[in-house]
Amino acid sequence: MKPIHVLILMLALSALLIFLATFHVSTGIQTDIDVQEMTMTFHGMDATAEIRYQIGLLTHIYAFFFGGRNLDPYISDFLVGFPDYKIVSVGSESATVELYNVTRVSNNYYLHDSHQLGSSADSLVLVYPNGQTKTYENVSETPNTFYER
Repeated sequence: MKPIHVLILMLALSALLIFLATFHVSTGIQTDIDVQEMTMTFHGMDATAEIRYQIGLLTHIYAFFFGGRNLDPYISDFLVGFPDYKIVSVGSESATVELYNVTRVSNNYYLHDSHQLGSSADSLVLVYPNGQTKTYENVSETPNTFYER
């Protein structure tokens, strides 16, 4: 490692420590994500989920330096009740996930059975294909619901 890299690293760590000491920022390690809002937009038998969350300071710094993809296990833990999904993008404050086969067809309706979440979400917003939305507060599972084909 070049001396200039060591100097930059030491300056960055010093600045971080000064910031933490000056503003009394809590450095408690938060090992999971705190989900503020999950928005599920239904389309056919699938849905797209936009998950907004907060992470601890140290986790935030780690994700900044090494990329948001390191948060994938936390997103997977949150989506424990969904057997088939693909994480499209992950950032330090939100993630986008494609959820597959979250509904089933019955006559002229799509039926969504409840799915367990790995932790609670402060808010769950369901967006139906016709544009109608329903919001639920403090949920640990998605509700049973239906919408027209």
